Amino acid sequence: MRVELNDVSKHFGGVRALDGVSLHIASGERVALVGPNGSGKSTLVRAVMGMLRCRGSVRLDGEDPFLHRTRLAARLAYVPQTSPQLGATVSEVTRASAALRGLDPSRIHEVAGELDLDLGALARRPVRELSGGMRQKLLIALALVAPASLLIMDEPTASLDREARQTFYRIFNERTAGATLLLCSHRLDDLHHLVDRVVVMEGGGVTMDASVTAPEVAERLDGDAWWEGLVRHDATEERRAS
Repeated sequence: MRVELNDVSKHFGGVRALDGVSLHIASGERVALVGPNGSGKSTLVRAVMGMLRCRGSVRLDGEDPFLHRTRLAARLAYVPQTSPQLGATVSEVTRASAALRGLDPSRIHEVAGELDLDLGALARRPVRELSGGMRQKLLIALALVAPASLLIMDEPTASLDREARQTFYRIFNERTAGATLLLCSHRLDDLHHLVDRVVVMEGGGVTMDASVTAPEVAERLDGDAWWEGLVRHDATEERRAS
């Protein structure tokens, strides 16, 4: 799926969340959005998903996601940064997702199993009672089995241990050939395993857009205090999840 943003701006009261952002992502391209809190990443993702009306133009394969949200939703898959605290059971969520996508639930069980998550054993457990890592694995399994042409993932590996992250990278690359990826992550591992291009955002605008292998990307991320702070925070979260 092709993603095109042209001169996109969004204000919340006196706060400038997006400031004239123009960003074009070709079909099948894998792009990471990185930046400190408040840089505009979440607002941009919400605009792409059709959850916000913005000034400027947002198009997915030429269509406005705000006006055509239902039609485009069938082609999107989303992994949020924070797992929802659902009261529904694992079985209910799995069956509902499979029905909406027209899939056999066994396909979700298969991917979850590769991530070392036994959905059968957890079938009657409310999703909100699962650990953060288990909820994340469930969300990843639901996303990766969907026949999506655009995957939007916000810190998908934040609650996974090192072994689970490696498994996720393998499954992702096996199952998403040809799909466009928009990834929000501050893990260098995620960037090197999943994306071709890095877009840095600060203050609601794009301050760098380059290949993930470009020397200036490594120089920028290694030298920025905000990035170092995010990495330290992530190391703390990993210890809590393990």
